[in-house]
Amino acid sequence: MPKISRKAIALSILKDEVRGDLPSALSKLHPDYSMTWMYQGKTIFPRETFKNSDEGKEIYEIEGRKYDIKNIAESDSVVFIELVESYPDPKTKKVYRTPLVLVLEFQNGKIRRGRHYCDPQLSRLYLTKNQIKKAME
Repeated sequence: MPKISRKAIALSILKDEVRGDLPSALSKLHPDYSMTWMYQGKTIFPRETFKNSDEGKEIYEIEGRKYDIKNIAESDSVVFIELVESYPDPKTKKVYRTPLVLVLEFQNGKIRRGRHYCDPQLSRLYLTKNQIKKAME
């Protein structure tokens, strides 16, 4: 059986997130997995771990999420993804669009560490497709 590339695993876990399939996503995560958001929230550089389906449930319950991959690159142990995450506000149905970069570090074929780079202030805006397009030119 051919070995699956780190890039394919990274894209696959994003598809799991879009489908809300946390069990499939957990199967791609290393036992020591953590994701660090590279900004200040309630704490500086908040970090999440998903050891079971309860810990990641809130993230995977977002309906209507889409990812528009702009660039992806991989090295021996890391995948870098530039993308735009979109999802509708559950109350207003207006769409949030957030440009971001993910850095995913792999160990033994599983995602061990992640870093999520975005501007949380942009995440709260309802950016249009044209605004995102202009930023990517």
